[in-house]
Amino acid sequence: MFETDRLSIRKYNTDDALCLFEILNEKDVTKFIPESTISFDEALDAVTWLISNYEKPISEYFKYSFAITLKDSGKYIGWCGFGTLDFDINKVEVYYTISRKYWGYGYASETVKALINYIFMNYNIYKLVALVKRDNIASHKIIDKNGFKLIKVVEGLSSDYEFYDGELYYELECPERLK
Repeated sequence: MFETDRLSIRKYNTDDALCLFEILNEKDVTKFIPESTISFDEALDAVTWLISNYEKPISEYFKYSFAITLKDSGKYIGWCGFGTLDFDINKVEVYYTISRKYWGYGYASETVKALINYIFMNYNIYKLVALVKRDNIASHKIIDKNGFKLIKVVEGLSSDYEFYDGELYYELECPERLK
């Protein structure tokens, strides 16, 4: 798929289910994402579903999620991706999650930068959205550093999307030279 100096970002395979399971059982991680702790079987189902999304066109509801691994060891440290914003099907959201053990090393920022470039260079997508919990200070810095602009606070969603209420909503437009 694509790489940075330190990371390889690749499509999921079913062997990644255990790694996904482990990260989704880190309480420091799940407080910032809509997913919650899961069983191994649920992680395997999730990976299978993520893999099936690679066949969907971006004109449909889609989630293209990728495994983030350390280039030197192949160790799975998290995921990133982009897809239909759950509560607004006309928007494309970028997302990322890094295992708590790897926070503070710049991997998330490196991932987001590479992901943005990958999206704008390979898809006819010209605006991206990022959502961040108010108390996730590190993600605010990452999103700001990568050029996203704060637009609003998410409010008034139906109970199906209440997790997102109160999140900060950022947007990033594709640079003109890439359109």
